[in-house]
Amino acid sequence: MRKANVPLKGLITRLCKAIEKQEKIKILFAVENGSRAWRMESSNSDYDVRFVFHYPLRNYISLEKKRDVIEKFFDKEGKPHAPQGCLIDIVGFDIFKYLKLLINSNPTAIEWLMSDIVYYGKQNEEFKRFALRHFKKISLFYHYKSLCKQNYQKYIKSEAIVSFKKYLYALRGLINAKYIMQFNKVPPIDITDAINRLKLKKALKDRIFKIIELKKAGREKEIIKRMPVFDRYIESFLKEECRAPAKVDKKAVAKLNKELQRILLK
Repeated sequence: MRKANVPLKGLITRLCKAIEKQEKIKILFAVENGSRAWRMESSNSDYDVRFVFHYPLRNYISLEKKRDVIEKFFDKEGKPHAPQGCLIDIVGFDIFKYLKLLINSNPTAIEWLMSDIVYYGKQNEEFKRFALRHFKKISLFYHYKSLCKQNYQKYIKSEAIVSFKKYLYALRGLINAKYIMQFNKVPPIDITDAINRLKLKKALKDRIFKIIELKKAGREKEIIKRMPVFDRYIESFLKEECRAPAKVDKKAVAKLNKELQRILLK
């Protein structure tokens, strides 16, 4: 895995601490989960900061429902900014919301545990073990297939926005889904690791790496002609199906419950 480029890491850590204090919450961990974590960032890529938090226990024993999602947006100096055009996008999920997503093998929840760019706190080891050992193969496959399909049909096939970025987002869903099928494992957060490990034709791998380079060079939003080599590959992939058990071990869920109680009752 290549080292990530995170120029504003110190600022983001300070912002996380400030959010913790302002919202009267405890942040378990805050990580990057966007193009920087996937190693597809360009020089002007924003920061997609994601965190898991919990309130003091007494806040859950209340008739007043607390927010289960916290969103904050900042500019390059750490000043509050409108969501549109912000550089630092920080979103947090309450621990109950997060664990429900994790149990259902939501790729976002799993990726937060796989990210190697940690801004604050530490990823929970019990959560990570659950994600790696007890994910629902069929659910995770179709989550990533859906990401591929949405980006391909909405932007590329419709020719609404044909760009290197849209191709990469469609291909990332495809690559992760194929990785799950080939190895029966959670895909690595670094897309280049997944590409290198997959059984793909060299010419196809080279083309994918080329558009990653073009995106990193700042040409991600450049409007381009459709690329038949990728169109054929994506169209073929969208016909693929996945068959695998979708049940989760009840003992594994019980361990998550125990860890949740440990966190809230300590």
